[in-house]
Amino acid sequence: MDSFVARQPIFDRDLHTVAYELLFRSGMNNFFPNVPADYATSQMISDQFLGIPTFRFVGENISFINFPYQMIVQGMADILPRERVVIEILEDAVPDDALFEAVRYLFASGYTLALDDFAMDDSWDRFLPYITILKFDVKANTFDEINGFLKRHELQLSTKNLLAEKVETYDQFQQYKDQGFHLFQGYFYSKPEIIQSKRLPHNAAHLFQLMSEVNAPELNFDKIEHILEHDLSLTYKILKYARNIVHRVSGINGADNLTLKKIAIYLGRSELTRFVSVICLANLSNKDTRELYHLSLSRAKFCEIIVERTLSTCCAQGAFLCGLFSLLDTMLEIPLEEIFEQIALPSSVRDALVHKQGTLYDVLSLVQSYERREWEAVQQQAKKLNIPGWAAVDAMGDALAWADETVS
Repeated sequence: MDSFVARQPIFDRDLHTVAYELLFRSGMNNFFPNVPADYATSQMISDQFLGIPTFRFVGENISFINFPYQMIVQGMADILPRERVVIEILEDAVPDDALFEAVRYLFASGYTLALDDFAMDDSWDRFLPYITILKFDVKANTFDEINGFLKRHELQLSTKNLLAEKVETYDQFQQYKDQGFHLFQGYFYSKPEIIQSKRLPHNAAHLFQLMSEVNAPELNFDKIEHILEHDLSLTYKILKYARNIVHRVSGINGADNLTLKKIAIYLGRSELTRFVSVICLANLSNKDTRELYHLSLSRAKFCEIIVERTLSTCCAQGAFLCGLFSLLDTMLEIPLEEIFEQIALPSSVRDALVHKQGTLYDVLSLVQSYERREWEAVQQQAKKLNIPGWAAVDAMGDALAWADETVS
């Protein structure tokens, strides 16, 4: 299952790329599909910020992300890492009190905000102290219209970054550069470039179950953990979500005894609701029929069973995550070390999957040898773990049954 995003560079006065606007696409056709704006933005968040590590698309540059009115008012924008994004308020947003309060909150939280296709309407004047970037559509407005607005608001705009978008010729670039614009975007420099990547599949039943639990009168964190650990994509994305908002939730990053239940408790109802809202809106139509998905689940359960039954000094939750994430590099076609830079994980899991060391790596090696039917290696690994060989046989039978039940 693939994800698509168009990347268009934003460049400075010296024609150096300083940022990228990421645009939702439904396929390799380079145009915005006929979908609601909130769906497009939710899909972008789910795939590009909670899924594939975004730096693979933009490097060290900032990403500009379009946000419709409703998602800003509902508090969805600060799901994203504030140091990596510019929140673009879409041109059809209504400059009312609800949006004004949401913008003030985002600004106070350290986010950079831009007005997309700025309408040069006085109703936006009170927003300007909280806006860093104004994007002027040079096709929709003449140079004289834009110049007149800049002169009338010279004092208010003295500290703003002015961006000319839809610049199609060098002469236009030079004209707005001479006018004092700082940033530029348009076909003169580069058309949007389509980037195709892998998307983790979701189980629709798990999404509905998680939605139900998060909206229950009393949160049952044991049930929430149970749902999360049965879905590879949900587990991966909530770990990355937690990493993204670590500046607002203490106690997550670097905790070796981290469990999915603890993450859910740290996040609380409000953050869990936002997480579920984004993921559900973006992914309820996805299917999870991949063989790799089933294999990830069986590995996870196998590792958990081995640890629970035989290795009391090792964390069973860590063993589960180790097996669950062991095929992410194959699924996403990205090295594990790059993926794990984006999510919060116990060091024991990271050591096993990236550095190939520690007890969890020995457990993972055991299940991999079993899958390949390398029985001599199974015996050697079992001996290294100080467990009887039949323990692996029993664990695999139970793990496969559990995985079958989960995906069905």
